[in-house]
Amino acid sequence: MVHQPECGKNTPYVIDFIKITLSAKLLNPEEIRVQYVEKGLSIPQIAKLFHVSKSMIRVRLHAMGIRDGMTSGRNLNPENYRCPVAPYGYQVQAGKLIPNKRELQICRNVVNLINRDGFTQSKTARELARRGYKTRAGKSKWDSKTIFNMYKRWNGKI
Repeated sequence: MVHQPECGKNTPYVIDFIKITLSAKLLNPEEIRVQYVEKGLSIPQIAKLFHVSKSMIRVRLHAMGIRDGMTSGRNLNPENYRCPVAPYGYQVQAGKLIPNKRELQICRNVVNLINRDGFTQSKTARELARRGYKTRAGKSKWDSKTIFNMYKRWNGKI
């Protein structure tokens, strides 16, 4: 008769848990697209979610024709805003986009001046300065590129 030791009586057993990550080839491109385009997660956040490198996520997005930095068709998640500077009309607080009433009024004026009154961007910039509106930096002189970006973002939305 063979003697077998008893199991479980004050005998410690160590079990190793080895983290196994997916092969990059097994990543579902559609799931990456959903995370990036619809949920608005950044490439580093998706890489962390799938336990792969950022470059791997970027390669998968490029293979689908999605370039990082493109915002057309991409939902920007206001609960997960990662840029230090918010678009005009918003402000960043604790990583979230919050509407800024003062700036929204300026954006509304820009859209009205261009659409209703037929002003150019440079003429709109001069008109804002004439009315006493200040930029975020506190300057009274407005740049026409800022006016263009405001108009492009807010036209049809305000």
